[in-house]
Formats: sequence, structure tokens, C-alpha cells
Amino acid sequence: MHDVRGGSRTIRAGWRRLLGGDRPWGTVDIRPDRFGLTRYQLTVYPPGISESERRRIRLARWWPMWAAPVWIICQIIAGEMTGPWEALAISTACYLGLGLAAVVLAGERRQQVRTIGAAVLVGYDDPESAQTVHKLKVLAARLIEADTRMQDGRLSPTEHEHIWWGVYDSMETDRPADTNA
Repeated sequence: MHDVRGGSRTIRAGWRRLLGGDRPWGTVDIRPDRFGLTRYQLTVYPPGISESERRRIRLARWWPMWAAPVWIICQIIAGEMTGPWEALAISTACYLGLGLAAVVLAGERRQQVRTIGAAVLVGYDDPESAQTVHKLKVLAARLIEADTRMQDGRLSPTEHEHIWWGVYDSMETDRPADTNA
């Protein structure tokens, strides 16, 4: 007989990984884009963040992507039950409402996320972008190495968080601080 509970645990673990990400400190993305452009981005969450806070931040940062299919589904369902303009209003309200809810649930931690990003065009020498990419790679390597050392038992969680703090502190905030406060 097949164990259904094992399958549900696998699905639950998949959702947790999707929502929480691979790494507790954030993400590093290097991806090719159009016209020979390569985009680099390092996103670092505030150190000491809980798994649930990280999931809420990720939901808030990515709501335009995951709420778009919800908008389409709402549009289809509402379109069958109402007129086209009402369906558009309902779908848009759902989309914006989900975004607002995600931002509110993420709270202040969402504004404490730090990113470094650059776009490099193949064959075009841009010293500023090259310097940013170098810094990004050094910081990402430091975090990934700390993850590996902690998994191998060569680094304590406290030491791991100390490295995380060092990287976080060397980055600028995503948004400038309010100087009127």
C-alpha cells in the first residue's frame, strides 16, 4: 500500500523551499538576458531573520509574479459570472489586495533587505559594472562558503550569522533612510 503521508511531506517540503528559498541569508542570481546582457543580483536578508519572516519577505518581493496567475484566474471566473468591466475590477482588486496583504505581512523586515545588482554587456568594457560584479561575487562566495562550512560542522550557527552580518553590513540598503525622522 502507498504511504500518502510521505507524498504530502514531500509536497510540503517543496512549498517550503519555494517560499523560503535555498539559503537563509538570501539569493544570488546570475542569468543571461537579451542582446548579450548578463544580469547579476545578490539579495541579502537581515541576519537573524526567521524562516517565516523570510517567506513573507519573498512573497512581498515577488507578489507581481505570483499574483498575476491569480489575476488571470479571477478574470476567467468573474468574466463568466459578471460583465467584462466588473470582472476587470474584481480581478484587479484581488491582485492589488494580495500585494497589499503580502507587503503588510512582511512588515518592516521587507525594507531591511539589501541588494547589489549589475548588468554586463558582453564585449563592452564597463569598469563600474565590473567592480560591482566582482564585489557581488566575493560577497556571495563568502556566504555560500559559510553555508558549506556550517553544513559540514566546521562552523557554528553563531559564526555563520557573524559572517552573514559582515556581508550585510558591507552592502547598502535597498531604499535610502528617511532623513526627516
